[in-house]
Amino acid sequence: MKTSYFLTFSLLLCVLFTEAKVWRVNSTAGVSADFSSITIAYSSANPGDTIYLEPTATNYGNISLAKKLVIIGNGYFTDQNPATQADFNQSLLGTVTFNPGSEGSVIQGCKIYYISILTSQIIIQRNYITYNTDGAASVIFDADNISNIIIRGNYIENTYSSNPYPNPTSEAIKSEKNGVNNVIITNNIINAADLNSVHRVIILSSGFSGIIENNVIYGNGTINNSTVNNNIWRDGYLSLINCVYNNNIGNSTQFGTLNGNKSNVTMESVFVGTGSPDSKWMLRTASPAIGGGVGGIDCGIFDGDFPYMLSGIPPIPSIYQFDHDINYINQQIEVEISVKSNN
Repeated sequence: MKTSYFLTFSLLLCVLFTEAKVWRVNSTAGVSADFSSITIAYSSANPGDTIYLEPTATNYGNISLAKKLVIIGNGYFTDQNPATQADFNQSLLGTVTFNPGSEGSVIQGCKIYYISILTSQIIIQRNYITYNTDGAASVIFDADNISNIIIRGNYIENTYSSNPYPNPTSEAIKSEKNGVNNVIITNNIINAADLNSVHRVIILSSGFSGIIENNVIYGNGTINNSTVNNNIWRDGYLSLINCVYNNNIGNSTQFGTLNGNKSNVTMESVFVGTGSPDSKWMLRTASPAIGGGVGGIDCGIFDGDFPYMLSGIPPIPSIYQFDHDINYINQQIEVEISVKSNN
């Protein structure tokens, strides 16, 4: 199954990035771009076009997609991870909704408040998705009979918490619809606000099926009908229903000890524990996660077919350093730019 989805979505990306127009969106005053508003950019774009959502200090607002687009932002935590981007601003969005008609769309490198998925064939990768409202999830599968959705390499959290704890619940990823199938959730950092039972990190109900691999997860969760491999569950209870699970690591007995799973592992022995919000989940020397995954790969986010990229830097070249100096003798401006490619 891994090979199948890799080939399918690799071909999809090739189609999306060829023979389509690229639009620049930047709301910073004085910057010359095609548009200053993502709403106007969306209205002007044709299906298959790419929108570069350039970093600014303000939020671009909500977007509701009903046609196939590729949206690429600047990444996140760029002020905390070295050699990522020279511009520390982010590509900020409010609510992103994938409606029928947006099949084949990709969004990456953005900081997003909330994502609602109502259709199939969507890729959500390398984004920072964070919600802070009672009674909703940061990423929600919001329609029946949708499939072929990839959520990979993201930093996903729901930070809502209160005392006393409210009802309804708040989650990071939620699916309570029927026929939500062939979903790949891989190489993500996924956090709940806390370990209280009403603030769960993942709810994937009986109508869900998919693959959950190489994630680092904190919080209480329920997963149905899935293959669950190579994950590290930092804390919280986990209910696995009709699942196959191999080579996972838990701080308690979330996965048991059969089929290569490890229980009661001290998390301080697993991660480096210092650094930026995402780099601190790198594996430390002699970590039990090293080589602990299926086939001898590492558990956690930095191994597998699509390893996590720090700061969610999109797979395009980036300028991570910009220096200039004025040579008054020659009356010239000397500029030095450091650029790197990203996979």
